[in-house]
Amino acid sequence: MLPITFEKITVPYGNEELFDWKSRNPKTVPQFALNWNDPGVSNGYGFGEWKAEQHFRQQGFYVINNEFNLLSKHSKFERYNQIIKLMIHEPGLNLFLDAVQRLTSQGYSIENPDLFVYNLHTSFFAEVKREKDVLREPQLRFMLLARLLLKTESKLVYMSDTDSSISYEIITEKVALPNDVLEMLSNVQS
Repeated sequence: MLPITFEKITVPYGNEELFDWKSRNPKTVPQFALNWNDPGVSNGYGFGEWKAEQHFRQQGFYVINNEFNLLSKHSKFERYNQIIKLMIHEPGLNLFLDAVQRLTSQGYSIENPDLFVYNLHTSFFAEVKREKDVLREPQLRFMLLARLLLKTESKLVYMSDTDSSISYEIITEKVALPNDVLEMLSNVQS
């Protein structure tokens, strides 16, 4: 198990905002989400990501929200993948894809995070969680490989209906990787 340390940002939201989202109130829900043809919005799907996106945009960042896929060689989000490739350590991308292939061929799963956040000076990935959601191993694997191979940090954004102000803390989790990926990572770091 390898440790990974990252920033957790707690962002408050009001229950009335979530209610408006679930009710598909066009004053709250953006048009693209209103156009979804499934019950996702009424279940709260996308709310946390949207609120996190608003939080980062207010800080002067651009945000790609669930419209990228760095885990696949062929993606319907290729134009957004190209933006990300401009912002990350692209020489590490082939190593990243090799590590992903090794993981999946051995039955380990890995998942793209929810957001890619960037401006002219910095970029990072962000995974958004709400209420009792927790980070899963596949998400932690992405975060670790992104840091080590793409030289890009990841953050956890926790949406809270009980906190009244934004807070920041550093947390550490552990993630399992197979031996051949661990060996590959140690060769890259040395």
